[in-house]
Amino acid sequence: MRREMPAIWGLIKPLVVYYIGYYVIRMVVGTLLAGSGMVFLMESGSTVVNGIAMLGGCVVLFPMIEEEKEEERKEKKRREEEKAGGKNSVPDYLALAVFAVSSVVFFNTLVSLSGISEQSAAFQETAKNQYAVSLGMGLFLYAGVSAVAEEIVFRFLLYNRLRRSGGRVAFGVVGSAFLFAVYHGNIVQGVYAFVLGILIACAYVYFDHFFAPVLFHGLGNAVIFLSNMIPGMYDIVFSPVLFWVFGLITVAGCLYFATAQGLIKRKQKTDKNGSV
Repeated sequence: MRREMPAIWGLIKPLVVYYIGYYVIRMVVGTLLAGSGMVFLMESGSTVVNGIAMLGGCVVLFPMIEEEKEEERKEKKRREEEKAGGKNSVPDYLALAVFAVSSVVFFNTLVSLSGISEQSAAFQETAKNQYAVSLGMGLFLYAGVSAVAEEIVFRFLLYNRLRRSGGRVAFGVVGSAFLFAVYHGNIVQGVYAFVLGILIACAYVYFDHFFAPVLFHGLGNAVIFLSNMIPGMYDIVFSPVLFWVFGLITVAGCLYFATAQGLIKRKQKTDKNGSV
């Protein structure tokens, strides 16, 4: 048990350090801006403070980010030597953008149809706070700050550490998605975040570039935020016809990721065995 503790700490360290940095900065900034101490942190106006705290939480992770960048450089060099990697084109990222929007809307609709969102007071309060900001500020916070900060923590750091520790990509994908779900703090966002966390990690695996999960996350947040802020857009995006269209695209994308991952593994095995 004593031997396992350092290993466990090494895996969850990025999340713990991020949380500490986030809450310390949130308290300090909230107090300085509001002049009313801890009371301000419980109000909807703290949404902006949260964004500042998320950036601050990432700043304290810089040493670990640099370590991970070095590990990633070594791994990419090995993959290039084994001829296992490949360059992604603009059409690839356009396809990812379509898949991201489709899956986010599709799973959002499924969560809404399940009825669990109406049963969660925590989710209702979170949603109220999220849409209490202006359109421009919301896009900056959710499509920019939130997407980058959370992807640094959960995919760039946690996914990679879990993957290396477990020796399997699947362990990193599921493990990081689970922590991503717990991080959101309520059952509605937790279920949604777990499913999307798996898809975002799969995009990271396939593209082998940090831009992919950030693009996925940022676009997803932007579409949901805009749909709830722009009059009439919600009825279009969440219409019955688009539900089925987005559902088909989501299923096709998931199948493609699964097939592509299998082909990559077979190719790596063939290259190592020296077969043609």
